Amino acid sequence: MKLYHGSPELFSAFDLSKAGEGTGVKFGFGVYITESEVSAVHYSQPRNMEQMAPNHYLYTVEIPNLTPINHLVSALPVNNEIVRKVQAKLGVEVPTKVLQQGKEFRKWVGMTLLGTNKSTFAEEKAAAELLNSLGVLYNVWPQTQTKPDGLKNIAVFDAANVKIVKVEQIEVELKCKKYVLVSKKEV
Repeated sequence: MKLYHGSPELFSAFDLSKAGEGTGVKFGFGVYITESEVSAVHYSQPRNMEQMAPNHYLYTVEIPNLTPINHLVSALPVNNEIVRKVQAKLGVEVPTKVLQQGKEFRKWVGMTLLGTNKSTFAEEKAAAELLNSLGVLYNVWPQTQTKPDGLKNIAVFDAANVKIVKVEQIEVELKCKKYVLVSKKEV
């Protein structure tokens, strides 16, 4: 499975101490990767920068294969084995209303762990750490909500599960509110 990550920073390993700085944690805490090179190129420019970043990099990465019990899908019901593991670890029954969508389940896990009623960065991080400890490595969502079987985006809960196989310095330009690839060369 060929996956990509775009960044204005050059590095040799992912560091989750910087998680949330580029695009936040809307889809969970972790390393954000995608099957779409076009999306990775676009996200090499941080949303919070008003000026164009001086450098852009495209990372080609590998992760362990997706299996039915090692990931959540944001808009789909949660696998029963994952539910069983979480209930056993937390010692509480998961409410039926959060079982229909992986994103609601993930948020519930974090809020339950921290005893809060709102999912913020801390709750997302807590949920990712617990889920990862139970063998649930990823949160997955479709790149385009209208094409659920199309290209996927993935939040990898533990940076150790992302192997960088190639790094390219890329040149991008803004076209129609999207950063697009102009050129690339391997670093």
